[in-house]
Order: sequence, then structure tokens, then C-alpha cells
Amino acid sequence: MKYHYGFTPKDDDINWIDRMLRNNYAALHDQQIIRELAAKNVSNDLLKHRDRIGSIEFERIWLEKTIFKYLTFASMCFRVGIPAGTISLCRTAIESGLRERLAEELARKEATNVPKLPEATWNKLKELKDKRLAQLIEKADQEGIIKKEKIEEIFQEFKFRDQSSRKILDKFIHGDILWMVNFVRDREEDTRVIGEENKLQEYKIISDRITNQISIEVLKATYKIAEILYYKNI
Repeated sequence: MKYHYGFTPKDDDINWIDRMLRNNYAALHDQQIIRELAAKNVSNDLLKHRDRIGSIEFERIWLEKTIFKYLTFASMCFRVGIPAGTISLCRTAIESGLRERLAEELARKEATNVPKLPEATWNKLKELKDKRLAQLIEKADQEGIIKKEKIEEIFQEFKFRDQSSRKILDKFIHGDILWMVNFVRDREEDTRVIGEENKLQEYKIISDRITNQISIEVLKATYKIAEILYYKNI
């Protein structure tokens, strides 16, 4: 669990897994249950802000901001075993989140009064609609919203330390999901299922494990970026 998903289950997590296995075994595979638990643990750091700013403000931001809508879908994809979908949706979440946050910041600088702020934000969103992820990262850095180096640092926290964080980030920015999956596969770590006789099934299990591993890392990174954009500086 620690190697694949980046956390060690606590006693209450073990009890939660046990209840899920007992009550839902007919409907849920054990890996699905573990993915549920992993996704829950990824979002725990974000929830600490609910106590700090209050549940009403926390929920308002969560429900209103685009990045959290895509994060919800990305987490759902991970839970049901579609890790490639998680990676794609996380990329969309970061792109949309940076665009919206930039529009808000630029609108505040130009709007003369609060009632005009929503319209100004909408106009800025339209101006930014053709900006791609790499351009949005540069612009957000220029506006002091989030440093480009901070995004790279977040990706550097991936467990895949034998590659530069810059290269991993570049591939993510350009949506090269196939490279990211192959990169993990080429490391040749933990790529055998002991005692598995059916080679086709073995490959499927290996493939699922690899994409699960990288998708949970991308999900963690996206949650951290979302936290910086909307919760940390309130």
C-alpha cells in the first residue's frame, strides 16, 4: 500500500477495508476498495482547511471553482479503475483552474467596483480561452499566483526520482500520457505477479498496477496545486 499509493493505512483504515470486504464483496473487488481508500487519503490534506476557514466557505469554493469539478471527476475515475482518465482529467483540472484563477486576479486589477467583477472575470476568461497549459503556467507565475518552480517542485515529489521533474512535467503539460505510463513500465520494478499462469491476465494486472501508480501521483499533485490556488492564502 505504501509503495503503490503513497500512504500507510491507519487502524481505522484497516477496519474500513474490512467492513467494505464483508459488506460489499459481491459487488466490489478488493482493488476497488483499496482505490477508494487511496483516493480518500489523497484529499485529506485539503480537508484541514475546512476547520480553518469554516465549512460554508470551504464548500462554496469547492462547488464554485472549476478545478474542483474536474478533480471530483478525476477522483471518480481513479475509484472505478480508469487511471488514464484520472491523468487526463487532472491535466484539464490544472489548466482550467489556472485559467479561472488568472481571470479572477486580472479582473480584480481592472474592475473599478465589486458589482462589475463577475462581468470583468468573464471577459478575462474569454481572453484566456485559447491559452494552453504551458502558457497559463507562465502567466500565473508572472502574476504571482503560483510560481512555475513550485509546480515543478510538486511534480518532483513523484516517487519516480530517477527522471528529472522537468521532463515529467513537460510530458504532463503536453498531454503525453502514453510516455508517462511507459516510463513507469520501463523501470521494471514490481512488474511480475507471482504465481500468475495466464500471461494475458498477468499483463493486464501489471498494466493496471502501473497506471494506478502514476495516476495517484498525478492526483496528489493536482490536489496540491488546487490547494495553493484557492485555500492556502485565505
